[in-house]
Amino acid sequence: MAPHLILQAWWSETAAGIETQTTPESALTELETRFGVTLPNDFRKYLSCGVPISENWDAEDGNWWPIERIKSVPEECKHPVSDPVAKNAAKHLIFLDYFIWAWAWGISCVDDETYGKVVLIGEQTGYVAESFEDFVNRYTTDWMSVSQVPRAAKPIGRFRTWLRNH
Repeated sequence: MAPHLILQAWWSETAAGIETQTTPESALTELETRFGVTLPNDFRKYLSCGVPISENWDAEDGNWWPIERIKSVPEECKHPVSDPVAKNAAKHLIFLDYFIWAWAWGISCVDDETYGKVVLIGEQTGYVAESFEDFVNRYTTDWMSVSQVPRAAKPIGRFRTWLRNH
């Protein structure tokens, strides 16, 4: 199943209330031109068919960015990032942050072996998925497998559930 369909199904199942929209080809071309990149096919399809309309919270406290908010790492991060992203940071586009920017995820649009990989940007920086499709499959079934949260930790998402109920 395509990543945008997996996300839409997961957002619906988890009652996240995230509304999506299609993006015209002209907006995708403008995004590529602005950053001087070619978007990976699976990420491009997500943007074209199912990107969120506005800021949001998913079931794991992730905020999937609307297309207007997508930025390169240097545009978004005011602090230097470490390797492996540092050398080509301008060609890594951030599309999702966790818990009001505790960390974020971006996609490599670098024309090398990292093209299409998803990178975690935070206290530690590194690639966490081989593709956007791989990332979405893992995020929606075991989000900690693509995060810096140790497996032994309890997800902060439980706090939001508790807060909603009190």
